[in-house]
Amino acid sequence: MKLPLTISLLASNRIATLERCLDSLTPLLRQVPAELIVVFTGTDERVRQVAERYTDQIIPFTWCNDFSAARNAGLKHAKGEWFLYLDDDEWFDDVTEICDFFQSGECRQYNSAAYIQRNYLDWEGSRHSDGFVYRMVKRTPQQRFENPIHEELQPCYSPCKIFSTYVHHYGYIGSIARNSTGKTSRNIPLLQKDVQERPDYTKNYLQLTQEYCIEERWDEAEEICRKGIEICKKKEAALRGWLQVNLIEILYQKKQFEEAEREAFGILEGKPNELTRLLLFQLLIGINEQRKDFEKQLQWGVKFEELLAYMDRHPELWLKQQMGTINKDKVLNPDWLYPARLNCIRASLEVQNYKETEYFLELLPWEEECRIQTYYPLLDRWKEHYAPHLQELLAKLPRDSAYLLYQKLLYEEQKKQGKEEADLFLLHRCLKEIDQPYLQRQLIEKVLMEKKDFSVLLNRIDLDTWRNHISQIVNAAAYEENQYLWEAREVLFNEHPLQGLWLEKLLLEKKLSHGFLMKKDLLEALERYAFTITSYYEALYQPSIFQSDKRCLLPAECRLAYGLQEALSCWEQGKLAETIRFLREAILIEPRMTGVVREVIRLLNNEIAWPVPDAGPEFEQLAKQMKEALRGMIEGRNDKEAMSVLLQLLPLLPKDRELLKMQQILLARLAD
Repeated sequence: MKLPLTISLLASNRIATLERCLDSLTPLLRQVPAELIVVFTGTDERVRQVAERYTDQIIPFTWCNDFSAARNAGLKHAKGEWFLYLDDDEWFDDVTEICDFFQSGECRQYNSAAYIQRNYLDWEGSRHSDGFVYRMVKRTPQQRFENPIHEELQPCYSPCKIFSTYVHHYGYIGSIARNSTGKTSRNIPLLQKDVQERPDYTKNYLQLTQEYCIEERWDEAEEICRKGIEICKKKEAALRGWLQVNLIEILYQKKQFEEAEREAFGILEGKPNELTRLLLFQLLIGINEQRKDFEKQLQWGVKFEELLAYMDRHPELWLKQQMGTINKDKVLNPDWLYPARLNCIRASLEVQNYKETEYFLELLPWEEECRIQTYYPLLDRWKEHYAPHLQELLAKLPRDSAYLLYQKLLYEEQKKQGKEEADLFLLHRCLKEIDQPYLQRQLIEKVLMEKKDFSVLLNRIDLDTWRNHISQIVNAAAYEENQYLWEAREVLFNEHPLQGLWLEKLLLEKKLSHGFLMKKDLLEALERYAFTITSYYEALYQPSIFQSDKRCLLPAECRLAYGLQEALSCWEQGKLAETIRFLREAILIEPRMTGVVREVIRLLNNEIAWPVPDAGPEFEQLAKQMKEALRGMIEGRNDKEAMSVLLQLLPLLPKDRELLKMQQILLARLAD
């Protein structure tokens, strides 16, 4: 007996998605004689335990920075005519098309197949990009995976079957933002090594250029891009064109300033007037900031400020020396002036010239709150990098500013090393006086983590402001590290129930979208989520607006909650068709929950396709006896008799994973 299919899965330490991945393969294992191989590259024993519930074929593999080597470990043990491979952070939406491909015999007409990988751009599942991945092949003895990264199974023969089915993949969300170093830091060393070993393999140059650009490593991007263009000069015109476009973008980002600097030096040697010198100093500050020559940058910055002060003492020079657009307004343009001063602050910190740091800090527009607050995030980043010096300088700066007041609070607490005698007066002032959203949000996060009372602040901000602040706090908190927010929710319920409900709503949203929950936990969280939302809005609105003929006036998320409650009620009553209708309507109401609702629909469709028979005590006892008898047959290697019994049991117990494991064992033996 030939085994039609081998499914090979790479499993690392991503336990959050592994069970959902394996669960999505269950219908395929149930309908197509197949074996499942898990190549375990991780160290988390919980991953192995999850995998053991689905298959006995778990191959330990010591990770060696070579994806092809890991894939080949699974390929080596494969017995199926066809080979399908995937990762543990993706799962099929529906495998019906693949099942039909094998059951109808259509597989005999093809040598390879591709399906869609749906890469989500947000955790809500509402934005995504699709691309075909060639992950199924008819096995031949010559096939091997090649390339340590972006691995390819070669040779791959035509004709190729194109499936419309897809796998969900959330793995790239963390790499969407620029400067995300998760996968790029992993990919770059592998590509660098492969470029050295295979200098004529042109795709590596394209991929490595892209990785460098993601990390904004422009010098390395230009170098590898130029090498790729040279190699592609006489072949692969399309690839060469892509590299040329990238080279133009890289040079634009790099900004070539050498020629401008030479010209500036030449003009300065001629001793131009003050206004011209100010403009040249601006240019030189920018050039040295790009080069990270902090000593020179600081020198030109000091010269600029000294000359600017001289001009202020002699205001007639501005009028005398201006020429068209070259005037005082150009020099004092705040969109250049204050960022330049900030860059000089950074330069002084780099060279540890804290006297100059204090000098340039004084020159920031502390009295212009609408402008200075745009620089809060930058100053906060620098505080961490240049600790403790910048924190101390900010706290001691003699200016009246909300930001500086908050820095004084943080500095005083740091001096007291977190002891309980921290300055409560300063904290009370901050809670009472700070109105800037950025600082309020930081303050709220601080008191939540420290479990301190912040009723003073809550009593003076509206619900919309609270919702904005807490939404950003929850979104920024790592899903695995937000226990302090769940604890804060309990405290808020006592005196600020509406704020507590909104916090719980956000936490449940994150749990539903980030937690990759299985059926029982997913449905419980969804039920609590709907209840939390309806409770929040029922506390805000008149009861009459919740009548069925007026619900269209409610916010979308409230209408979603009622739709989810109706869907879950129908499911409990066994009205599965009605349940699906309500769920599909829910997606239209609130697309942000698309990913969660889609997963519920998938589970529901699976339940419709494979209903569990009503199991009374007698049936359960009989099934238990038959499984014990089946185990004995397998241990005694009565494979044909065992397969006959197994085929009778599978329709009666369609969700029994142990039976699926037994099926794989028998199929593997019969295939030998």
